Amino acid sequence: MKLLLIYNPFSGRGKDYKINRLEELLSTKYDVTTFISNGIGSITNFISTNNEIYDVVTICGGDGTINEVIGAITKLSYSPTIATVPLGTMNDFSKYLGMSKNIDKTAQIILNGKTKKHYVCRANDSVFVYGFAIGMLANISYLKFRRKKIFGRLSYYFLAIKELFKAKKAKLVLYVNGEKIKNAFNLVLVSTTNRIAGYKIKENSDITIAMFKGLKIFFPFKLLWYFLTGYTRYKYVSTQFEIHSNVKNFTTDGEH
Repeated sequence: MKLLLIYNPFSGRGKDYKINRLEELLSTKYDVTTFISNGIGSITNFISTNNEIYDVVTICGGDGTINEVIGAITKLSYSPTIATVPLGTMNDFSKYLGMSKNIDKTAQIILNGKTKKHYVCRANDSVFVYGFAIGMLANISYLKFRRKKIFGRLSYYFLAIKELFKAKKAKLVLYVNGEKIKNAFNLVLVSTTNRIAGYKIKENSDITIAMFKGLKIFFPFKLLWYFLTGYTRYKYVSTQFEIHSNVKNFTTDGEH
């Protein structure tokens, strides 16, 4: 069986990674091909132009890398099994899957071959596998922060304080569970897992749409309360929904 190992050396804090050890372990079961990203778009280009058919694609990177790989795979004529190795700043999706940063443990999980089905959602021409956001603070995951490799996830908090009072509310129409909701919200979050923005959200199941509105001064407290308790006034669970908005910028798995 063939396995494609995709490694993004730019993920997280850019530390050297024991990719050779992972190759060695996975080679006991698979014929391994390794591709190392050399910049934005290189992974998509490789997947779209490579004629090989792989049984498994293992993604070594953060949530953004996973998003790029799966986005490219959805355009292929076949569907390989996906495995992840957490190397990013937050690693929400990998943590949800129970993947470890320990190479030996992660390799063993992949070699065991136990799989589970998971949603892939679409936002215009983009896809997301764990999270979508539109509105206030939705942009902080992709803003440039030159000390991100030093501060890690703390860099997102610095950016959040800076961006908090800049954004305007997002006007949108939500169709969900036979209901039409038309309003302006500070932030809308859609999650397919119980993890988002580095937090494990209580009581989140299936696909959850959470929306926040009110005075900007109270917005951070409402958002934190949701992260800690899973509660917000406007919360829906559904696998069939549509969001229409006049806001052009949004994030899919933390990517612009």
